Amino acid sequence: MLVSAPTVLVDVAEDDALMEEEIFGPFLPILTAETLEEAIALINRQEKPLALYVFSEESSVVNTVLEKSSSGGFCSNDGIIHMALPTLPFGGVGASGFGSYHGRWGFERLSHQRAVMLRGWTLERLNGLRYPPYTEDKLSWLRWTTSAKPSCSLM
Repeated sequence: MLVSAPTVLVDVAEDDALMEEEIFGPFLPILTAETLEEAIALINRQEKPLALYVFSEESSVVNTVLEKSSSGGFCSNDGIIHMALPTLPFGGVGASGFGSYHGRWGFERLSHQRAVMLRGWTLERLNGLRYPPYTEDKLSWLRWTTSAKPSCSLM
């Protein structure tokens, strides 16, 4: 198996061809921003990333990026561990994928939760109030069931 060494690319522009595709390595393009707001705007102009990593000693920087951006996953001050934890969902949004996997999230992603309501016919005579034709008698009962009753409750 041939493994290439990581390659750090500097002076990369936002519109360079390299930035047109999702990068899985071993390339790390470096784009420069003058301010945190400019960096967040750059992130938000692109497709949502599979993961977003922020490295900072300032929790306000981490929280600002987290609150003002969207990504499949988010990790501060670490570049690997969030993907390796089976207790965290891992997956993308938008072009980087839909849904999550790992543990419970993978099971739920690959399962269909089917809504089911089962009811008998016993109360159908009362439920008949819901259906037309709406006679004065039916409307009277419907008004009574939907009006505010301070000391009465229906079960």
